[in-house]
Amino acid sequence: MARRALYSRDEILDATVRVAYERGHGATVADVTTMLGAPSGSIYHRFRSRHSLFVSAWVRCVRQFHEMFAAVREIEDPVEGIVATALLIPRFCRAHPPEARTLTLYRYADLAADPPPDLAADLEGLNDPVAEHLADLTLRRYGRVTARGLELVALACRDTPYGMIRGRIGGPIPEWMDEPVAAAVRAIALLDDNPA
Repeated sequence: MARRALYSRDEILDATVRVAYERGHGATVADVTTMLGAPSGSIYHRFRSRHSLFVSAWVRCVRQFHEMFAAVREIEDPVEGIVATALLIPRFCRAHPPEARTLTLYRYADLAADPPPDLAADLEGLNDPVAEHLADLTLRRYGRVTARGLELVALACRDTPYGMIRGRIGGPIPEWMDEPVAAAVRAIALLDDNPA
């Protein structure tokens, strides 16, 4: 009879996220085992390496963030949809500080270019929901998808809100931040997709 694992995958990833929140890039497997009160064998039984462990936690946080898109997909007005999408970033970071800080550990492009072998399938297409949502917003906003239009929508939905709150991630993000984020995003969303 196989021995029952003392810690589930989710329990290990929960501890990993908490450690990433406290230690950032300096977090180690030893920190996770201390947090769990578990031997390192419990970790390496499920994860091949430190990299695999922390990337797995990062992937789970990405998927958790993606669940929030359901709340903004049905907004009829495309400009308001762009604003609402952008506001998901400060709102997620405010509601989930440990997960938000864990998301700062890696960049998707870097992981996709050189994925841990055991996580290649998890990383493949991970950001497709975001790309599809931005393309849909672009089409609804401009009636077509142009390179400039897609860049403007990405700038509004992703780069602007992230840039405005990046320095606060992991700490308190006051609610008043939503107003300047929304104002900046709306200004970008109202730009034409034709270059001047």
